Amino acid sequence: MKQLLINVNSFLKGFVLFLRPGVVFGFLIKPLQLVLNTLKLSKWISHQSKKEILNDFYVAVRDYNKRYKLYEHIIGTEKLADEAIDYLEFGVSGAYSFKWWINANKNNDSRFFGFDTFEGLPENWGTYKKGEMHAAIPAMDGTRHEFIKGLFQQSLYPFIDTHNLNNGKRKIIHLDADLYTSTLFVLTTLARHLKRDDILLFDEFNVPNHEFFAFKCFTESYYIKYKLIGAVNNYYQVAIKIM
Repeated sequence: MKQLLINVNSFLKGFVLFLRPGVVFGFLIKPLQLVLNTLKLSKWISHQSKKEILNDFYVAVRDYNKRYKLYEHIIGTEKLADEAIDYLEFGVSGAYSFKWWINANKNNDSRFFGFDTFEGLPENWGTYKKGEMHAAIPAMDGTRHEFIKGLFQQSLYPFIDTHNLNNGKRKIIHLDADLYTSTLFVLTTLARHLKRDDILLFDEFNVPNHEFFAFKCFTESYYIKYKLIGAVNNYYQVAIKIM
């Protein structure tokens, strides 16, 4: 019986592929994926505990400045103000969050790395077109920071080869890459360098087909254990600790 089911399944799968339904119904792929990932996001949210963490769910109006409240919460509860950290931000743009973290963490041994094409999005994202959100490399004083220009897929490997990410310092990884492709690449590339208590920050987490989907693919593929430690703007910005 089992072999019969396998044979029937194999025949039906081959026959469906032979009919090439993707040619006729291919236009449904994106909307169906959006529906599926929205359901997954909703289910994920329903499983998150709101006890003893910053979580404003549900609010009717998004306030983007709440992300700084999230940062303050993480700095305070995780006692990061004076700890030596490696802060990696992917998607710097105007460097507002980047500067916030430099000012908030005073340890001289901390290092801050900002990754960006500085030429705008490498592909379309929602209503934003390729090339939008470009910005100049920020001019900043101090010696604790470094900006790395280029696509993450081209710049992150050389960076890892020349920087010790297994130096014992806690890593704060800020993912403001927006795109599924960029976010998934960064997470998978840094996977072997993540350790317990490292923190992932997402800036557009509740966009179903992008940062959330990349995070879900990553954690399920690499069996990553984690817990939510903060969320604002209906999970638009979240903080997640590696366990």
